[in-house]
Amino acid sequence: MFLELAEVLDCPDCEASAGLVAFVDQAESRRVVEGRLGCPLCEIEVPIRGGTMRFDLSDAARRATPCAGTEHPAGETAPEAAPRLAALLGVSDRAGMVVLLGPGLAAHAAAIARLGDRLEVLVWLPDPGDRSRPAVVAVEDLVAGVDPLLGAAPHRWPIRSGALHGIALAAPIALPMSEVTRCARPGARLVVETPTPADLDSLAASEFAGVASDATVWVGERSQQVATA
Repeated sequence: MFLELAEVLDCPDCEASAGLVAFVDQAESRRVVEGRLGCPLCEIEVPIRGGTMRFDLSDAARRATPCAGTEHPAGETAPEAAPRLAALLGVSDRAGMVVLLGPGLAAHAAAIARLGDRLEVLVWLPDPGDRSRPAVVAVEDLVAGVDPLLGAAPHRWPIRSGALHGIALAAPIALPMSEVTRCARPGARLVVETPTPADLDSLAASEFAGVASDATVWVGERSQQVATA
């Protein structure tokens, strides 16, 4: 996890926009490999193991002995898939982007991170399953800009409102569009792979205007003019 990323992460428990505090036990090039995140208000702790932020634990478990990491296999993917996704997200030629990759898209993270200048790629990993297996996120991928995040509740992402420049999700969309919208900054790109008819209905009613689509992907962009209450 990139050390400065804690500034745009918010506590999913008390939901205060106060940011989280990073405590470092082991670091590599400003990447936290072992440590924890703490909320300055409600004092919960989120372990960081193998560079992976572990939001999957209950409050009681977070306060107890930290658990092992989760496996993060690179997987096999077509060589053109990552550059294509980066282009759809609009991150291949822009600097300073923060991108959330939805479940199932982790295999593209390292390749996309290497395409940008100071590009941070948050990878939302699925449920850990067997917690006895060690984390296998390569340090070189962490240094490149990959920030694995495990087990955050879909109804409340631990991400500051308006922090993300791009979001990629695999269909069917299992996350509330309200959270997708809340975390996206004006002009942010949303990419949905193989959207279902129900997904398309949800996207049509969202704040993302479609800019491209075919049988395999839907691409939208959030309005630059965001309504305020």
